[in-house]
Formats: sequence, structure tokens, C-alpha cells
Amino acid sequence: MASLENDLARVTARVALAERQLDDLGAQRELTRARVASLQADVRSLLNALYRERSGQYLALLSQAKNLSDLLIRLDYANMAGRRNVDVIQALRREADVLAQQEALQQQQTARLKALQGQRQGTLAGLRTRRAEQNRLLAALKTSEQGQRALRVRTQAQQALTAQSIDQLVGQVVKERARIEAERQRLLEQERLRREAEARRIREAQERARQEALRLARERAEQERRAREAQAARERAAAQAAAQAQRERQQALAREQATLRTRSVQVAQAQQRAEVELAPLPASSSAGPVGFPLPGGQVAAPFGSSGAQWVVLSGPSGAQATAALEGNVLAATYYASLGWVVLLDNGSGIVTGYFGLQNAGVNVGDRVARGAPLGVIGGSHIFGLDRMAFQLRQGTQAVAPSF
Repeated sequence: MASLENDLARVTARVALAERQLDDLGAQRELTRARVASLQADVRSLLNALYRERSGQYLALLSQAKNLSDLLIRLDYANMAGRRNVDVIQALRREADVLAQQEALQQQQTARLKALQGQRQGTLAGLRTRRAEQNRLLAALKTSEQGQRALRVRTQAQQALTAQSIDQLVGQVVKERARIEAERQRLLEQERLRREAEARRIREAQERARQEALRLARERAEQERRAREAQAARERAAAQAAAQAQRERQQALAREQATLRTRSVQVAQAQQRAEVELAPLPASSSAGPVGFPLPGGQVAAPFGSSGAQWVVLSGPSGAQATAALEGNVLAATYYASLGWVVLLDNGSGIVTGYFGLQNAGVNVGDRVARGAPLGVIGGSHIFGLDRMAFQLRQGTQAVAPSF
């Protein structure tokens, strides 16, 4: 059953991916079809103009040449128009070929999607058959003393396997968290170097603007000295020209300074966004004690019962599991035996796990507040209907929660 459920999850994901690819290809095909229709209209107009009007216009254009050079120039223009017509027809052929390829690819993807849907139906039918067989076997075992003993042994073995799976899962997630933290530090360092380089470029540009302002001031002083020494008429003309040049230079300098100020504001905004996005999770000591992760529920099996390293909680049908502490979502994945699993990084080496969910209402990387809904309980046949399991880990050890 676990193998069939995993196969069903994989096939369902492949069906969803195939449907998205088919939708994207359909949109691309419609765009290509619109381009082909537009090019076809251009070609029709081109042919009408070519065979009804353009030939006479070409002859009239060439016949009006005054000499050989004029004739060659007019002939070049005529050839340019002809090459433009050829380019339009070749573009139509290329777009038509692309449209035919997209239609063929769409047919292939449609056939593949139908095959995947058939495979999913077959897997689902096999899973239903296995579930019916298991239910009949469990009912038969519960009627006999030997069967009850076998069920107890099976339950203990299943709990041991479940604990091993949970340990492996949490270990992988903790390693991934360490990798993400290293990546965050690397991104912070890259962002710091980029900001330093950007600040250096801004300083250099400001220095160039200052030097340009000094040069303009020197030129203005020189122009004023020369204007005073010139005749009255030339003085007025030179003053007008200098004033115009000065205004243009000042406008250019003002535009450059405005561009530098805009760039500085953009750099500051980008820095603030990067600091917000890469901000680490606050220490868990500020989050308070561990809350009860199933509002309206109760403890069905306490921590350590039958050697289990988790607490089994039961609640009403359709109840939502909630975050016991504020944290970042480390994992939100599906396991055949555990159902949907959500792991939260609560800071200071604390990780909380929520097992046996029917779905996951959060995604990896989300920041969730204390009491935020995570998913509906009752998704694991190990923990039972309308139940879930909760685990609190300090470092690599599972510890009993405070409730």
C-alpha cells in the first residue's frame, strides 16, 4: 500500500505537470497562429499591390532618372523594396513551420497526458483493492486472540519503523537548514560586496560631476573675460551663445545628478529588501511556551507510550493542526505511511514536527505565526482517523512537550 500510494503521488504530480505544459503550449500556439494570420494578411496585400500597382510605379520611378547615377540609386531603392517583400514571405514560412511543430508537439503531449491519466486510474484502482484486502485481514485478526497478539506486535514494529523514518526525515531537514544558512551568509556577503561596488561607482560619478561643474565654472569665467574684451555686437552674440551652452551644460549636469540620486535611492531600497528577505528567525525564547497544536482536541497517546517519541492527538473531524511556536517552514511533504508532514524551524535548535495531515496549508520557506493553520488531521493510517502526531526536538533529541 505504501508503494502504491507513493506511485499515485508521483503519477498525480506528473499529470499536473503535463497539464501545465499542455496549457503553456496551447497559449504559445495561439500566439503563433495570430502571427501567421497577420503575416498572411501582409502577403495578400503585398501580392495585390505587386501585381496591380507596383510594377507600373517601378517603371515610372526608373524612367524619371536624369542620369546614370540617378538611375542606379532609383534601382537600389526598388531592390530594397523587393528584398523587404521576400523577407515578409520568408517570415510567413518560418512561422507556419513553427505552428506545425507546435501542433504536432501538442498532439504528443495530449497523448502522453491521457496515458498518465490512465496510469493514475490503474494505480488508484490497485490501491483501493489493497485497502479493501487489508481491512478484511484486520477484521479477521481482531476476532481471534492470536490475531490480537499479532496486531500488537505489528503495532510495535510499525512504531519503530515510523520513529526511524521520522529521525531520517528530521536529520535531512536539519542538514538542509544548515546548507540554507550557509547560502544565506554567502548571499549576504555578495550583497555587501555589490553595495560597496555600487557606492564606489556613485562616488566616482559624483566626483566626475564635481569636476565637470568646476570646468564649466572656469569656462564661464573665461567666456565672460573674453566677452568684456570684444566689441559690443560680438559681446552680445558671444554672451548669448555662452548662456545657451551654459544652460545646456547645467541641464545635463542636473540630469546626471538626478540619475545618481535615483540610483542611490534604488540601491538603498534593494539593500533594505535584501536585509528583510534574508533576516534570520528570531530566537525561540521570545516565542513563549509550546502551545497545544490541535485546538479543541486532546491527547490520545502521551509521549513515550509504547516507546513512541511523539504525542498522538485526537480531535473532531476536519480539525486543523496549528503551529505550536512561530517559525519557518522547513519541509511540507507527503509520505505514504505518515501522510502529509510539516516541519517548522523555531530557532535556537528547536524543530517541531506535525505528522498525519491530510494536506499541507503552507509551503517551504513560509514564515508562520504561532497558532497559524498547517493542515487537516487524519491523513495517516498509522495514527488513525481524526488523529495526528506531534513531536518536539531539541537539537537531535525528541523531548516531551510541556502540555
